[in-house]
Amino acid sequence: MKKIKLVLGLLIVLTSLNTSATAQMKEGKISYERKINMHRNLPDPQMKSMIPEFRTDKFELIFNESVSLFRSVVDEEAPDPFANAGGGGGGGMRFNFRMPSANTYTDLAKQMQYEGREFFEKEFLIIDSLKQYKWKLSEETKTIAKQLCKKATTMVTAPQMRMRVSIGGPSNNTDTTANTPRAPKETELVVWYAENIPVSFGPDNYSGLPGVIMEIDQDNGATVTTAVEVSAKYPKKELVAPTKGDKMNRAQFQESMQQLMKDLQRGGGIRMGGMNIRVGGN
Repeated sequence: MKKIKLVLGLLIVLTSLNTSATAQMKEGKISYERKINMHRNLPDPQMKSMIPEFRTDKFELIFNESVSLFRSVVDEEAPDPFANAGGGGGGGMRFNFRMPSANTYTDLAKQMQYEGREFFEKEFLIIDSLKQYKWKLSEETKTIAKQLCKKATTMVTAPQMRMRVSIGGPSNNTDTTANTPRAPKETELVVWYAENIPVSFGPDNYSGLPGVIMEIDQDNGATVTTAVEVSAKYPKKELVAPTKGDKMNRAQFQESMQQLMKDLQRGGGIRMGGMNIRVGGN
């Protein structure tokens, strides 16, 4: 009888351990860090010498089984590594590279996304259907934030912005870029997702995988977003869609961005010390 009780006790313990090991997380919070290569699209060596090569920003994804919110995390007390770029002392140029805030709310049941964005002190509310990606799944694995992840890839197309740098002012015609339009660039997007967190969400507007996206590598290291911490606790009351901003769909937002770039270009761009920086397609 004692042997039977002992065997039953061991079975209960083993079952409990197995259940704990395979338990799936369907709600919580994931903290991310995004590393951007700031030198990737800077053609001018002098400009490169004035700013650090990389910038890191923080984000978080809060989610349950049906909806998620991916948002910027602003740390007001954190020092800005770009604050004194361009030279020390009072004569150096001071750059403000604060990234615009972004909030992306995804509703799987409605197959809709709501994106709140800020750009040049303007607020936009982008409402559109859930984007569909053609994911190619792989059995390759790696561990991210203590979660076993699998690899998936897809191709994405993004409009190309050109940065023109003139030394000595806007009248200087010296330019490191050609005056020909640049076609949208198609690049490979590599992501790693965790099946142990079986929700089809991820950073920005990426979704559609059998697990939450833990890392995104866009254009071979140009922008890398990586999960650094996973928690089952999250602020449930904050899991709501953004509501502020001019309402539009994605196509209308892209048109607005193109118009803003044209306006900036016609206005002479941004003047910094002895440099004139112009953003646009020409």
